[in-house]
Amino acid sequence: MVTFRKFSPAPELQEIVRGIEVLHMVWEEGEAMPPPEITCLANTEQNLYFYPHEPIVAFQTATSAPESVPFSIVTGPKVKPVKLKFGRDYLMIKVQFYPTGLYRLLGKPMQPLINIGMDAREYLDDLEPLYRLLQKEATYEMMVECINQYLSDKISKRVLPEEPIDNVARQMLDPTLKYSLEDWAAKACLSLRQFERSFRQRVGISPKLYTRIVRFERAMRIKESNPSLSWSQVAFECDYNDSSHLLREFRQFAHFPPGSHTKFQTSGHGDFPSG
Repeated sequence: MVTFRKFSPAPELQEIVRGIEVLHMVWEEGEAMPPPEITCLANTEQNLYFYPHEPIVAFQTATSAPESVPFSIVTGPKVKPVKLKFGRDYLMIKVQFYPTGLYRLLGKPMQPLINIGMDAREYLDDLEPLYRLLQKEATYEMMVECINQYLSDKISKRVLPEEPIDNVARQMLDPTLKYSLEDWAAKACLSLRQFERSFRQRVGISPKLYTRIVRFERAMRIKESNPSLSWSQVAFECDYNDSSHLLREFRQFAHFPPGSHTKFQTSGHGDFPSG
């Protein structure tokens, strides 16, 4: 059984939260389902996750030891893939923040969250009552409502004010905008050095790496939407120097070559619409 739903955040959250997703997958005996594991590729996301049902485990590499994932985690951008393995009843609720939204909520630098999921209780010390509510609620709508109420209460008490760099980071999610880093810094009303330093603090990674991942994600989306396109055509469409340039990006951000992407279950592609 697979259920995937998208929800809009409460109006008061929409300045920092761009969406809420629910993915529920139950592996029944004899049912045709993908293996209960997924590879999350490099991405620019900042998320708050809840796992009200069975726990999951994460692998930083294929040979690393598994790490148990708490019932709620906060994550920053990924610069390399992470593999997740589920139980038989996988329920994920993902609060998707804008590129600097989690920083504005937590008020803490994002660098420690690169490529890792940290126990959200280290950042939000009153999550236990919310978790118990999520375990009791029978509908996805009520679970999302509980999370909306919790976060609305949080931002009513404190959220960092929006600055020009926050809007710039959102604009940089559009890979078709052809601005240089100097242009982006000027839009943020900062010198290039100030822009790079503030960007790392608010997003977690450098603006240059951020734009590389944005372009990589665009390449994956184009191929997903147009399977008949060759990877050379995708590379041209995404303004890579050549197909070998795209291959190098895959080696860093996916750990497999472009031609092998259909052999892996990855977040947002194939059988897993999110993860």
